[in-house]
Amino acid sequence: MKKFLLRILLFLIPAISILVGAECYMRSIPNSYQLKDDWMQRNGYAVSTLLLGNSHGYFALSPSVMGDSVFNLCNVSQRLEQDYFLLRHYADKYKALKRIILVADNSNLFDTPMEDDEPARVTYYQLYMGYRAHSMLSQYGFELADMSYVWKKVNFYWKGESIMCDSLGWGNNYVVANRNADDFLYENVRQHHFASWEDTHRNRDNMNAIAAWCQQHHVELILLQTPVCEDYTRKADPWQLRLVNAMVDSCCAQYGAQKRDYSCDSRSRDTDFFDSDHLSDQGARKFSAILAHDLQILQR
Repeated sequence: MKKFLLRILLFLIPAISILVGAECYMRSIPNSYQLKDDWMQRNGYAVSTLLLGNSHGYFALSPSVMGDSVFNLCNVSQRLEQDYFLLRHYADKYKALKRIILVADNSNLFDTPMEDDEPARVTYYQLYMGYRAHSMLSQYGFELADMSYVWKKVNFYWKGESIMCDSLGWGNNYVVANRNADDFLYENVRQHHFASWEDTHRNRDNMNAIAAWCQQHHVELILLQTPVCEDYTRKADPWQLRLVNAMVDSCCAQYGAQKRDYSCDSRSRDTDFFDSDHLSDQGARKFSAILAHDLQILQR
């Protein structure tokens, strides 16, 4: 029996060593979550305008165009739950914070939980941004728990694309020259569907919680809808868009937030988009300048 257990132990030691080494290697690969956490830990005291939201903000809002002391804390597929967490997570750093710009539109107010849709991203928040919704010994505490994301991350790293944002958090890899014309065919235009009232109410509550925090801390809150292609709006359910605006308007009335809807802004051209609902690098610079100008008007 002792020999049998010894053989099992001798077999397990190399296997465990390989797994530990692979996990350490994955965590050593740079990523945007780690970059943004490091930036906030070092510079959060100086930020005056903090950008929160999903890919609509990640690709559309360039801090370097918008002015000094602006940082983009958005990430692809980021839920309002994570937005609220990040806002509070760095609260002890804020010394100059005056404004939050939060994406609140058709793309995130109907989201299902990240655990249901993209669990590997929960792992990134757990490991690199202090998110503690789950035990670190759960599947969300190890990058190797989702091998499909492991291969994607390694592949991007080998191609030199492991961090696809600039030093201020803007996702700058949606280069207009690389866009695919097929993405703009009506049948390929993205749709964000209503999932359930439970999900909708949870997202609304997280948006309202962010608004309540801002009101309590005397921070201006801008609820933002970024530019999208005409076909994206045309393809969306009209009742769903009305519900988005009703929830945003209610939040503004209750907590003193301000709504800025650029979803159908006539200044955005088809050539400003990378796909049907994301701006290209060219379009993002243009829109960021427009938004910065409009916010200066609001401050007068």
